[in-house]
Amino acid sequence: MSRSIHITIKNFRGLTKKEMDEQMIDPNSDLATWGQKLGIKKSVIKARKQKRQL
Repeated sequence: MSRSIHITIKNFRGLTKKEMDEQMIDPNSDLATWGQKLGIKKSVIKARKQKRQL
């Protein structure tokens, strides 16, 4: 299965503070998916840097 997550910042543009708070509570929301995407992205970048140093 691909680790590709297709979500962008456009999904959050225009949301109110209340809507953002509701998404923080829901584990299946776009905001939670965005957090997973950032975690994967950081780990991939870190692995590439380590590979380049060898």
